[in-house]
Amino acid sequence: MSKKPFFYNAQFITAAVCSSDFPTINNPQKKPLREFAIVGKSNVGKSSLINYLLNNSTVAKTSSKPGKTQTINFFTVDQQFLLVDLPGYGYARVDKKTKKKWSKLIDLYLKSRSSLCLILFLVDIRRSFTEDDLNFIKWAHFYRKNLLIIFTKSDKLKIQEIKKQIHSASKTLSSAFPMQSFEFLTCSIKEPQNRIALTEKIKLLLQEKS
Repeated sequence: MSKKPFFYNAQFITAAVCSSDFPTINNPQKKPLREFAIVGKSNVGKSSLINYLLNNSTVAKTSSKPGKTQTINFFTVDQQFLLVDLPGYGYARVDKKTKKKWSKLIDLYLKSRSSLCLILFLVDIRRSFTEDDLNFIKWAHFYRKNLLIIFTKSDKLKIQEIKKQIHSASKTLSSAFPMQSFEFLTCSIKEPQNRIALTEKIKLLLQEKS
């Protein structure tokens, strides 16, 4: 496994609008590459995290307009794994038909991909968990999907405020899911040490699954 602190050589593969568009890319041993999916509300910073994680500001398109990602976007990373950017949910200005379409597409992806080894679930650290957030977490655990909760935009808060928000989030999850444990990570473009932590988490899972 590479000793590099970050990933490089990311390549966009396809933008899927239906399940038949989902790619199957094999490693040299002819086994499907492992996948890491990024999911969260619209405008939570999914595309920014992809660029941040890959140390490349141009891999994924970013926009200040919520709902920019409307397809499932697949990227190969260092020819080791797939990084998958899912459409954002919970954006009020998107019509119900579009929301339903996104929800169905995400559901099909998450249920059908046996090579999916971790869901990176993004939450704006300044916001509380919503019903949509908790429903997704419930769904992930029901289907036994590994979940890492990443609090984004932590550079917007002071250290004590971050601790307070994480404590509040922990209490909410403990109340909603008393028999389950959760792993948290904070992330912002001004905190490279957390990018390293996330990179190492992915590398560790790749080693375990190889």
